Amino acid sequence: MKVLKSWLKDYISNEISDERLVEILSLAGLEVDEVTFGIDENVIVGKIVEIAKHPNADKLQIAIVDSGQDKIQIVCGAPNIKVGQLVPLALPGSKLPAGEISVSKIRGVESFGMLCAKDELGLGDDHKGIFILSKGYEVGKSLAEYINSDTVIDLDITANRGDCLSHIGVAREIAAFENISVRKEPVTLSKTVSNHSSTMISVEIDAPDLCPTYMTRVIGGVKIGPSPKWLQDRLLACGAKPINNVVDVTNYIMLDLGQPMHAFDLNKIAESKIIVRVAKNKESILTLDGVERKLSAETLVIADKKNPIAVAGIMGGKNSEVDDDTETIVLEAAEFDSKSIRKSAKSLNLSTEASYRFERGIDSGAIEYAINKAANLIVETAGGKIFQGIVQAGEKVKRVEIPFDYKKITQLLGYEISETEIDHILRHLGFTITGKVATAPSWRHDISIWQDLAEEVGRVIGYDKISAVTLPKVASAPKTDYYFTESIKDKLINFGFTEVINYPFLSEADVAVAQLKIVNLLEVANPMQAENKYLRPSLVTGLLKNVAHNPSFDSIQIFEVGHVYDKKEETVNLAIASAGKSTEAHKENIDKILLLIGDQKIVKTFEFTRDDLQKYKIKKPTVLISEINLSKILAGKKIDQNINLSVEKNNIIYRGVSKFPALTRDLAFIVDKKLEAKKISDEIYSISELINRVELFDEFLSDKFGAGKKNLAYHIYLQSPERTLNDQGVENIIKEIILSIEKKFNAKLRKV
Repeated sequence: MKVLKSWLKDYISNEISDERLVEILSLAGLEVDEVTFGIDENVIVGKIVEIAKHPNADKLQIAIVDSGQDKIQIVCGAPNIKVGQLVPLALPGSKLPAGEISVSKIRGVESFGMLCAKDELGLGDDHKGIFILSKGYEVGKSLAEYINSDTVIDLDITANRGDCLSHIGVAREIAAFENISVRKEPVTLSKTVSNHSSTMISVEIDAPDLCPTYMTRVIGGVKIGPSPKWLQDRLLACGAKPINNVVDVTNYIMLDLGQPMHAFDLNKIAESKIIVRVAKNKESILTLDGVERKLSAETLVIADKKNPIAVAGIMGGKNSEVDDDTETIVLEAAEFDSKSIRKSAKSLNLSTEASYRFERGIDSGAIEYAINKAANLIVETAGGKIFQGIVQAGEKVKRVEIPFDYKKITQLLGYEISETEIDHILRHLGFTITGKVATAPSWRHDISIWQDLAEEVGRVIGYDKISAVTLPKVASAPKTDYYFTESIKDKLINFGFTEVINYPFLSEADVAVAQLKIVNLLEVANPMQAENKYLRPSLVTGLLKNVAHNPSFDSIQIFEVGHVYDKKEETVNLAIASAGKSTEAHKENIDKILLLIGDQKIVKTFEFTRDDLQKYKIKKPTVLISEINLSKILAGKKIDQNINLSVEKNNIIYRGVSKFPALTRDLAFIVDKKLEAKKISDEIYSISELINRVELFDEFLSDKFGAGKKNLAYHIYLQSPERTLNDQGVENIIKEIILSIEKKFNAKLRKV
């Protein structure tokens, strides 16, 4: 929603700076996406009376400019300035798109302002030279008086604030925050005829639940043509395309008051009757965008006695549009059910500015005001005369009443505020207060409970005024089973294991592979996936599948803590799996965990044959899995209140991503079997800042390297953030790495 500052001034008389305007709108909860500033009032018309060369710069000149009150010295680099020209003069304090102008010294000469090019004023992208003004401009006058320039604020309105999809709605928000009143001029109809609108048109609502109110006015003798420039300028600035004077007025009122409207050609309405109804079976309409649209039985339409003439609240039909031959129009203003409009717009794949507003709710109490203001504007721009009266069907929507308690509002906000101030804020926002009942304004469809009232009060007084309160310290909660389970996880991670989390469901294929009896399994009544309908009785199957899915790892150490199920109970189990080389240390690791648990008899260890492993497509020669029923242990265990969980405190250092390519080298060292691989990688990192990654890709223990020796192989990545590395520089670093590792760890470089 684009909002013009000059348009807001139609409703707010106070002068508010652009910066304050943006601040208010942000505080009000209206997200400001973009601001295009108008010409600052401190940018005036100046006249160049003298030009001299700059003593210290060949391309700069010193211009003496008449401001209407004084002669001002300006340093300027533009080549197109001449004595006698009228130019935009930005005085110190002027705010331009690029920043605020101040007195400055340029190459030793003071400049008391700036002469502006068009782009520096926000009037395009022309920067070829200073903007030379027409001779009719008066020296000393604000440039904004001559050039139509307006501050345009692009707002992102949330779905609950349909009332702010109009200039008057945004003006109300500003007025509430500035504690001022909104000026809304009464409408007095001009150029009327004695005949009543009801002699020309009749209205009937067949779907009152989808259209509570429908109003029409008739205007005769109009002449279709272009809109006046001021109206077109406002529409264009808001992103709307001018079409003709009648259509432009309906779009103008929508942007002005938030009331979507439509104009029909009276002569195209069969039997001069409008019926608001849902579409009939297989009914269609050719809409104004030239598309034939099939209508569903849920779509609300505006119809005459023969056919639909508009999709209600979304778009008019070609068969009733206003064209160059139109003389008498029927002006429509209505309220439609927001859910119905949303559903129809989606089903037709047709979203319009009108549907966007109806979906979010319009001002139920301003429909008559909007249709009268539109009628006056049409007569002003297209001529003609207004028929007496409004032809109306339906009833006005009742406003929502909300009982509230002042104390609850202050308690919820955590801020002491008097009842008088709460009343003042709510009344300023359009609420009617009677005792302890607030009646929501007709334009606020998002207010229904007293907490909404508290939110309104809070955002106006400013949430920044609500001071932070330190919560009182409370005694720590006693440590539960969670701490015991997590402490076991910490130990396993310290032993080099990785935690996995598997789904608790099994398919019939899983059951067959695991050779489980279906009669013993618990079946899910409503499975998320039809094939995964059984609950696991053990964690073993999931861990075997994990091992199968990671064939590239020589050594696998994983564990899972999860729920398992049978027809009698649900328990929490711990399962620990070792595959490949790590099986050698499996029993040792299990013994360490059993010491922590304190029970040596509750572990089941599974050894799998080659045939068993082949069923899961596991190529590892050996896999060991031990499973423990933690629920049984915890049932009678007193939790040690001194358990402390491990907290990782690594200092993470972030670096930028280099745009230059990385070079990779592989090195393998024969070292003592007890040496940790990380010590070597740490040493490699310390050699040069150009080393940005070191990966261990092989660790192999064998007597062929010598008694008590093993092989460690690394990928080493080198990369510079500033340049492309050359081979010679990289080779020098690699040599330094080899020398350092061999010397420090008594290692030997392995050569292939």
